[in-house]
Amino acid sequence: MRFHIFALVILLAFSIDAQNLTIYRSPKSVDETVDRLVEIIKNKKLVYFETVSHDKVAKDYGVDIPPTRMILFEDPNLMIELVSCRQTTALDLPMKILVWEEHEDVYIGFFDPKVMKKRFMLQECDDIISSMSRLKIRVVNEALKGG
Repeated sequence: MRFHIFALVILLAFSIDAQNLTIYRSPKSVDETVDRLVEIIKNKKLVYFETVSHDKVAKDYGVDIPPTRMILFEDPNLMIELVSCRQTTALDLPMKILVWEEHEDVYIGFFDPKVMKKRFMLQECDDIISSMSRLKIRVVNEALKGG
């Protein structure tokens, strides 16, 4: 039995790595986590667009899914630099952070912007993409630290 669990954990780790999905566990509820993330985004003078409540949309269609929220935001300077570097990268903007509940645990997740290098065949823009990665990590870490 232990081997099966170990194999599942290894498979999941490779699957997550292959998707470049970064996941953190939040000690707070979905609503509290989202509120904290939005507060930090606004305090950092980033552009907050909206929070998409996928679970509320599903409920409007008669389907219950666990709380699932997508936060859309942008750093205007990084966006301008990135889109100036390659316009098609705008397809991955604005930046997104997902907060969801699964098996009574709350998670925060996002795709690492570094996946854009492969997706858009970029030979340049490394500094901008690295800055976007660091920004997402800082926002999430600050949300998890306190407040």
